[in-house]
Amino acid sequence: VNCLECFCIHQFQEVTMADDEDPKEYRWETGYEKTWEAIKEDDDGLVEGSIAEIIQKAKRKRQAMKKGFSKLGMMRHLYVILDCSEAMSVPDLKPTRLLCTLKLLEIFIEEFFDQNPISQLGVIAMKAKRAE
Repeated sequence: VNCLECFCIHQFQEVTMADDEDPKEYRWETGYEKTWEAIKEDDDGLVEGSIAEIIQKAKRKRQAMKKGFSKLGMMRHLYVILDCSEAMSVPDLKPTRLLCTLKLLEIFIEEFFDQNPISQLGVIAMKAKRAE
């Protein structure tokens, strides 16, 4: 097990544990929920409004959980250099090193802008001794 693979596993565990309210118990260990009772029909007999309301509540809950300490007065400039050479197509990390790196970079970028809303981030892709 190499360092990047451990990092990928660790990041995946953090993402999946962040979705759960209590990381010590699994979904099937929690109590029985009657989720169908939360959906209600409007005057026209449609459930779209109810579903939209549930989605909005879930989004607000996620946003509230994401909000943490952010220093608004600090503007950071960060460049991430991504290796896109043939070495990144080796399938030692499933499916490839490049896809694993891109997934982690996607998570990193989202967290970076959540914590640094006025900062700037640049991604430089390098391949065959050239940068784009």
